[in-house]
Amino acid sequence: MKIDGQQLARRILRNLHTRVKALQKTGITPHLAVIWVGNDPASASFIKQKSIAACVIGARLSLHQFKKTPLYQKLAEFIREMSRNPEIHGIIVQRPLPPSLSAQSLCKLVPKNKDVDGFLPKSAHVPPIGSAMFRLFNEIYFNKLQKTASPEDNYSKPLLTWLKEKNIVLLGKGETAGKPIAATLSKYRLPFIMLNSRSDHPEEYLKEADIVISAIGKAGIVNPAHLKQGVILIGVGMERKQHKLKGDYDENQVEKIARFYTPMPGGTGPVNVACLMENLVNAATLTG
Repeated sequence: MKIDGQQLARRILRNLHTRVKALQKTGITPHLAVIWVGNDPASASFIKQKSIAACVIGARLSLHQFKKTPLYQKLAEFIREMSRNPEIHGIIVQRPLPPSLSAQSLCKLVPKNKDVDGFLPKSAHVPPIGSAMFRLFNEIYFNKLQKTASPEDNYSKPLLTWLKEKNIVLLGKGETAGKPIAATLSKYRLPFIMLNSRSDHPEEYLKEADIVISAIGKAGIVNPAHLKQGVILIGVGMERKQHKLKGDYDENQVEKIARFYTPMPGGTGPVNVACLMENLVNAATLTG
C-alpha cells in the first residue's frame, strides 16, 4: 500500500496554519532565513518547496543568495548578523556548499534555538527528516494497522513498543539524511542496523528487515530481490536522471513486495518540509 506523503504533509501544514494565526495575534510571524551559495538546480527546487510551505502556513521566508562563492569570513559574519536578529526565528544554511566553505563550521554559528534543521549536537529541534520518519511510522501503525487516529505525541509508547519489535535497516549515512535519521532513532533507543557502500553482504540484512529506510540517493539501487515479502519501505534518497527525480527503488518493482511504501518523489519529501515548518513554528513560539 502506498503511503501518501503529500496528504500527510497537508494535515501537518493545516495544523501549523492555525498555530501561526494564533502567534500573529500576539505580533509574531514565524520567519525563516535561508542562506544559499551558488545556483544548484536541486537546491533551488528544495528552497522552492520550503517557500511554498511557508506561504501555506502564513510564515515568512527570506532567501539570501550568494551567486558567487563569498569568503568564509564574510559568510560567517552574515550568519552571525542573521542570528542576532530577533525577528528571525529559524536559519538554514542550504547544502551542499562549495568545497571552500565548511558547512559544519558555518552551521555551528547558528544559535541552537534557531537551528531548525536540527543538525547541531544539542539543537533545540529534532531534525525534520527524523521527525518525518516518525510521522510516517505513526501513519502506518495507527491509521493503517490500528485503524485509529494518530495521537498528538509522535513518539508515543505504543508506537515505540511496536518499532522496538521490528528489524530496522537504514541505508546510507549522509550528513543531511542518513545521519540525522540515525540520531533520531538512537534518541528514542530504537535498535537498527546502518548500512553503507562499504558494508559487506548488505543483502543478508535486507532480507531480514521488517522496515527499510533508504537514504542513499542513487536511482534504483535497492534490489527488490533482496527485500522480504511484507516489508515496510521508506524512501528518502533521490537522484536526478534525465531531468527527472528518481528514488532509490522503483515503485513498480516493490509495490507487490512491500506491505507499505512511500512513493519517490511525493512520499517522505513533503513530510520532511512540513516538519521543518513545525520546527520553525516551535522556535517562534518559544520567543513569545
